Amino acid sequence: MKRFVSVVVTGVVALAGCKGKAPEAPQQAPAPKEEVSKAAAPALTGPAARVNGVEISAAAVNEELAKITQSGARNIPEDRLAKIRQNIVNRLIEEELIRQEVQRQGVQVTKEEVDAEFERYKGRFKSEEQFNNFLTHGRTTVEEIRARLERSAALNKLLTKLGQLAVSDEDIQKAYESGIKMYTEPEQVHARHILVKVAENAPADQVEAARKKAAQAMKRLKKGEDFAAVAKEVSDDAVSREKGGDLGFFRRGVMVPKFEEAAFALKAGEMTKEPVRTPFGFHIIQMLERKAERVKPLDEVREQITESLKNRNLFKARRELVERLRQEGKVENLLPEAPPPPPPPAPATPPPPAAPAAPAGGSN
Repeated sequence: MKRFVSVVVTGVVALAGCKGKAPEAPQQAPAPKEEVSKAAAPALTGPAARVNGVEISAAAVNEELAKITQSGARNIPEDRLAKIRQNIVNRLIEEELIRQEVQRQGVQVTKEEVDAEFERYKGRFKSEEQFNNFLTHGRTTVEEIRARLERSAALNKLLTKLGQLAVSDEDIQKAYESGIKMYTEPEQVHARHILVKVAENAPADQVEAARKKAAQAMKRLKKGEDFAAVAKEVSDDAVSREKGGDLGFFRRGVMVPKFEEAAFALKAGEMTKEPVRTPFGFHIIQMLERKAERVKPLDEVREQITESLKNRNLFKARRELVERLRQEGKVENLLPEAPPPPPPPAPATPPPPAAPAAPAGGSN
């Protein structure tokens, strides 16, 4: 049902780029299960890498690998496993390079800053239960999340200090103009309705009975009865009925076409002269108020745009920083060479050609 009431659309979807976001998907969500293996992948031993003399232990790599392989429950071919290990080591190398540069530049993140970031992060979840489920299924801990947030804050501070996250007024103006649709609130109407349900392909007698019921409700309204009271008594829309038929504000494209056309054609306070037929039945619609299309001024969305541009710049700046630190430092990747992938299976041998059929008829 392309809901009239979907507009009750528990809080119209936020515009793209909005600051308040829904909870993100777990960053370490369990991968889809593959064939079950009887033995875990062999663990690495010794250092996996050195970054300017600082060792990255095999234990750190094994711990990350265990999350991906579900402690050996997933049977992953050795060539793929080697690539996963390599990706883990590369990530740990990058983190160590950044950690060392943060220390060298004297960048510090306080416990209070981490606490604030953690509360913002946790606030994305609807409840404590949802957050705890994320910890379980995401195979992570509060301590790991706090450490990740601290690294992220330190990187932001470092790149800000290096002047790589600066956003100019010109950048903000260009982003605003190019994304003006994102900052435009479309025309909306606030309406309520009374629905008398009848299927689109219902027999004629049922359609007529529904029409009469809607007409009787319309007659009561025209005599001055309260719309909300009649809606609570008559309407078949269970969701809006208890609210006196109130659907809240909605934009074009939310309701079915005939309903939308009738609602947007009304003036504030007006009611449809006759019940409106849609695939759901007959509606008596009253439009309560209208919001004209509105373009949000730049000052209203400046902070939102600035944060968006900083986040965009962050990825590029981080990549460039890591490349520079690799070139300036000494990075040793100590992982053994990955085994070659297994050869493709040999094609099946085609069956031998059938013997030619004997010629028809006998010889003379």
